[in-house]
Amino acid sequence: MKLEIELNREVLEDIFVTAIEGGSNYWYFLSKDAVKRIRQVVSREQVPYLSIAMFNAVIDHGLAVPINDVENEEDIVGWISIETMQQRLQDLYNSDNRWAIERHINEEGDADSADVVFQYLAMGEVVYG
Repeated sequence: MKLEIELNREVLEDIFVTAIEGGSNYWYFLSKDAVKRIRQVVSREQVPYLSIAMFNAVIDHGLAVPINDVENEEDIVGWISIETMQQRLQDLYNSDNRWAIERHINEEGDADSADVVFQYLAMGEVVYG
């Protein structure tokens, strides 16, 4: 993916894993339907870890994954897809939250920065936290 900077696959995968496995747990929920969609294109046998399977499903298979609200699990608050990813990452890079993506590029990312990037990927802005 190309922004004003190069963002490689490893950086994006790290953001997904860090956000899904901890950084964003306070606001997001993956429904059974979302997990089923992910596992239809990336099986447990292929990739046992859901966060990496979701990343592969979006990046390699073009799957759009619904992201639900943790407090109201039936409410879809956003979608993560390859179609919206480039623009949302560019918007993030051009915003006051640019620090979040820069941390990951500089291999200094943490749960807070991954959460900000994940919110941009799902909703195009920071809504929570």
